[in-house]
Amino acid sequence: MCISSLNLPCADITMHLLQHYPNLATISDSNGSIILNVLSKLPSHFQSGHKLGFWKTCIYHCVPVELESGNTIWNALQILVPSIKLIRDTKLRDVYAVKLVEFVSSQASTMNDNQFWQSFVSADIIFSATSSGIVELLTICFRFFPDLIWTHIPNEGYVAQIAIKNRQEKVFSLLCKMPIICKLLVLALDESQNTTSHLAARFAFQTKTISGAAFQMQRELQWFKEVEKLDHPLHKEVKNQDGKTAWQVFKQEHKELLEEGKNWIKDTSNSCMLVATLIATIAFAAAITVPGGNNQDKGIPIFLKDTTFMIFVVSDALALFSSMASLLVFLAILNARFAEEDFVVALPERLILGLASLFIAVVTTMVAFGAALSMLVKERVKWAPIPIALLACVPIALFTQLQLSLFIEMMKSTYGSHFSYIRK
Repeated sequence: MCISSLNLPCADITMHLLQHYPNLATISDSNGSIILNVLSKLPSHFQSGHKLGFWKTCIYHCVPVELESGNTIWNALQILVPSIKLIRDTKLRDVYAVKLVEFVSSQASTMNDNQFWQSFVSADIIFSATSSGIVELLTICFRFFPDLIWTHIPNEGYVAQIAIKNRQEKVFSLLCKMPIICKLLVLALDESQNTTSHLAARFAFQTKTISGAAFQMQRELQWFKEVEKLDHPLHKEVKNQDGKTAWQVFKQEHKELLEEGKNWIKDTSNSCMLVATLIATIAFAAAITVPGGNNQDKGIPIFLKDTTFMIFVVSDALALFSSMASLLVFLAILNARFAEEDFVVALPERLILGLASLFIAVVTTMVAFGAALSMLVKERVKWAPIPIALLACVPIALFTQLQLSLFIEMMKSTYGSHFSYIRK
């Protein structure tokens, strides 16, 4: 009952039972599993296993676990916003799961060597927790039983190798906090003479959702480069049983992804070039045929002294310059060589610059359009600029909504150093 209750959101009940009957912590069920066996296969019961969005993560960290009777604000929010209650329940389950691991580990410290081996090593607790990316469980187990970090699983390897195979960056980061141990672990070769760099070179089919094949390729390269930095320099030239170096394995494994990345960037660049060309054409035409026309005697624009006219001129000039800049950037992308290394920084940087220039062009074009229209009708309708400005915001808002998430993801992926915590 104690173990089966873990498969339900009843970790608090399990904890309550163990506090009254501590011997249950190390007793095996009919399958030979102890509580940690079950927990090591339940990443959803730990914070590291959640994929919450930005706002849900903020709420997760802010919401208190224990709600006192006087805490009326959070009590009211739970009633008014059901999602807050779900987030709190998730956090509560996570807290109890960590408490369970600590309690069971403390009880397991009294086991004899044979029991310990059967429960922790033979039962694959470390393997399951590592492949599932449950950092909390591994941290506690390594604290109580430091020797577990040297666990070697037949046909799978050491903890570092398992983490790399399953692309568990947080587990690998945990090992990197113990630099001497990590250095020794990454030096190990598996049964096929693969170095850790060979393992990192394999394509991760379970890669997290990333917009576009180009940025998935970027993430793959970033991961490979970070692991390669920790590996021994001589391992760069080491060949496995198939006679291939780590970089050769990477190129072979990512051949299809590289082609998909090329096509994705080319398609995106072509689409953006079309929009940039249209904006440049409109902006150039608007600069020649100014609103209201020119004075026939002097050739000076009729609305020259109007403030709205200056807004039109500045925004139209910015639209022309930024659209031309965007056009040139996307042209440079199409003429790139598209080598694997270009996907790390060079191509993403150009794409970011091109999209930023295009966004400025769209915004300034709408400002120029609004200013031109306001000049023509404001003499008859004084309030005309207000609805014109509001309507001009619609395409800007649509463009922002459709492209902002991609732009932010590109910025984070390129400049945010997704794997910087490994270096730390």
